[in-house]
Amino acid sequence: MPRLSTSILRHARHQHPLLPLLLRACHDLDSARNELRWLRKHALKTGDSKSSAPTWQQRFHRLCLERAKGVPLQYILGTQPFGDLEILCKPGVLIPRPETESITTYLASLISSAFTLKLSQRAKGIDESQWVADQKPLRILDLCTGTGCIPLLMHAILSPRIQNLRIAGADISPTSVSLANENLKHNIKGGSLQEKANEQLSFYHADVFSDDHCAGRANHTVWDILVSNPPYISPSAFNKTTSRSVRNYEPKEALVPPQNLLETGEESIRSTDTGDTFYPRLLHIAQQVHAKVLLMEVADIAQATRVVELVLGTRRWEACQIWRDWSGARKEKRKRKRKRKREVILINGSITRVMGEGNGRAVLVWRDGGGKMLGLSERCR
Repeated sequence: MPRLSTSILRHARHQHPLLPLLLRACHDLDSARNELRWLRKHALKTGDSKSSAPTWQQRFHRLCLERAKGVPLQYILGTQPFGDLEILCKPGVLIPRPETESITTYLASLISSAFTLKLSQRAKGIDESQWVADQKPLRILDLCTGTGCIPLLMHAILSPRIQNLRIAGADISPTSVSLANENLKHNIKGGSLQEKANEQLSFYHADVFSDDHCAGRANHTVWDILVSNPPYISPSAFNKTTSRSVRNYEPKEALVPPQNLLETGEESIRSTDTGDTFYPRLLHIAQQVHAKVLLMEVADIAQATRVVELVLGTRRWEACQIWRDWSGARKEKRKRKRKRKREVILINGSITRVMGEGNGRAVLVWRDGGGKMLGLSERCR
């Protein structure tokens, strides 16, 4: 990071004595001002009536010092907004990212829109409430669930429209599973999730690489949609490209694939060097649980291209798309502008559509009616 100029530090100190501390972590004044406001509010809110407790000013100063060391703001405040939800955050569990929120929201919007269209096309004379009740449950499984943010947001968006839902999240970390369950209770209590989420949502411990748990087969369950934000950063990229805050405070195992897979052969060595280790396994699990739709988060467009190559190599999927950070952005722009040419890339002779704006963020694949489930019909060509 470039050194902060003396003039910027002087300007910050003139605005507030603690603002220069936050500049070490934020790098710009606007972000530092916002964090100063949030930390002050948090210091005031977390007061204690005991006379021996620190004053709010002392707590405020301590919080700013923690942030200056690079402690993530979400760990200090204890929460992170995710859609309309408030996700509890704590050390040892990866902090939810805005990009993950974007692709989760977009996936849920596709499912909801397709369901609404199907509902509007139902046969005449059938009572809507009876039609909804007769529908088979929509089953969604999230692997490497972390805080549980993806299943929770999916339920928040889908449950008002789709009454029969079964959503689960699995993680190898007991700390993550415990926090995901806390987040379920927290958002029900706060009114962001309906009470029925208690019955329709669940979280459990599972190792994606263990056949004993085989993520979702523990109860011999078939899942319609499989979602995953797995560890996908290579060891070298972790050391070179991640921020000091991420390297020092967030769990590396949630970001970098396990290194013990290096012993399983040349393919695993290549996959680990590129951060691709989880993707062949996710495709295998999707086959085992008969998933019709699979959405996998990736680091960039290069990794997305490699994942599409894996998908095409299986010859088991009808179609695939690459989603950028803001997957629905291009669709929204078309409401205001003339339709622009579709973005596509050629991968191993197959045309793959690229959706949205920003960096490459996810690969979506579907088969066996999964396209209809999302309101999509294109095929790999």
